Amino acid sequence: MSDASPTELPAEVPAGELPKSERTQAREPELNTPLLRVFALGLAVVAVYMTFRLHGHENYGRTASWVFLLGLAFGWVMQRARFCFFCMLRDLFEGKDSRAALAMILALIVGVTAHTILFTAWIRNPLAGHLPPRAFIGPVSWVVALGGFAFGAGMSMSGSCISAHLYRLGEGSLLAPISIFGAFLGAILGLKFWNPLYLRVLQDATITWLPSWKGYTVAWAIVAVVLGLIAWLLLRWVPDPDPAQTRQRPTARSVLHAVFSQRWPAWVGGLMVGLLSTAALFRGQPLGVTAELNRLARVAGNALNFLPERLEGVDTFRGCRIVGDDPALSMNALFVIAIVVGGLIGVAGTGVISPSQPKLNAYPLALLGGILLGWGAYIALGCTIGTLLSGTHAGAASGWIFALTMIIGVRAALPLRWWAER
Repeated sequence: MSDASPTELPAEVPAGELPKSERTQAREPELNTPLLRVFALGLAVVAVYMTFRLHGHENYGRTASWVFLLGLAFGWVMQRARFCFFCMLRDLFEGKDSRAALAMILALIVGVTAHTILFTAWIRNPLAGHLPPRAFIGPVSWVVALGGFAFGAGMSMSGSCISAHLYRLGEGSLLAPISIFGAFLGAILGLKFWNPLYLRVLQDATITWLPSWKGYTVAWAIVAVVLGLIAWLLLRWVPDPDPAQTRQRPTARSVLHAVFSQRWPAWVGGLMVGLLSTAALFRGQPLGVTAELNRLARVAGNALNFLPERLEGVDTFRGCRIVGDDPALSMNALFVIAIVVGGLIGVAGTGVISPSQPKLNAYPLALLGGILLGWGAYIALGCTIGTLLSGTHAGAASGWIFALTMIIGVRAALPLRWWAER
């Protein structure tokens, strides 16, 4: 799924093509060679080998191996399916194309259903007051809403959420490194603002897990009805199929081309993301990409004497549970590295990498947007992957609050994206 509206793209977009925010003055592909596919294959072999090394390493083990393998799959799926939260909202707002948004609905309902099945085995009685182990159930407060709005505005300004910036590093994105650095600065600012927000709001905020109200069945039914109504409304903006595309009998060559070269249909990405989210919780930890960024921000902020000596309650929330002085690679660091590698495998496997040349206006906006991404993610205790995706899958009310305010933030700041592309 691309940042561009569907009316501006041909029916089939080259898999290595960059989003509209970076395609405005894009050059012709500079790398178009079968050697890229050889590189992708070699990188995949090395990455899988690393999972076995992690499995047998005394400081990591089976869980770290699984997290790294899952990150590879997640980065590859996001790159192949163009799974980008900003892209899907922009397609909807600008191009009146709801296919990507419907893919997100699919990712949510698949994840909620799979998580519910998993939780019924872990907690037989959800009314007993126990929360699912390892799942991120965040507090409900206006702070989460503020964080979601800031994060959404940062998505519009920078052109992507943090997870999409990670897999676009391998696509030759010039804005992704700037936005990620901005998110690092924003996380430091989030740490600076943390104590007043925690002591005045988050300390006494209610943690709401939907199944604890009336049970699993009612919670699932409410989510299914809400998502079903949204999907029904979005169906009016599904474009008609291209009559020029004819169905042909599949061959081994066409299947390989569809998997490794063509852009995947949006619904495939939605289905895979919902399943990967459940697999992550089952064997390791909920999906999330900001914990390691927060850890590095905490180390840097302490080194600069910019942060308070004590951060109140920050380690009591799963979304911010970080160890500031641990020099080793954390589980989240392995996951983030694997996303970048998985995205690079995805784009190199197409045989085409298209470096970009964004307009000058886009560079400072990417930095400012990145700062909002980092700050919003920190005070909301996660981003689109952690608070929104993992949170809503687990039945956290905070995930829905983040999602709603994030959408508002994206739409409010979208004119700034248009300005950056003029």
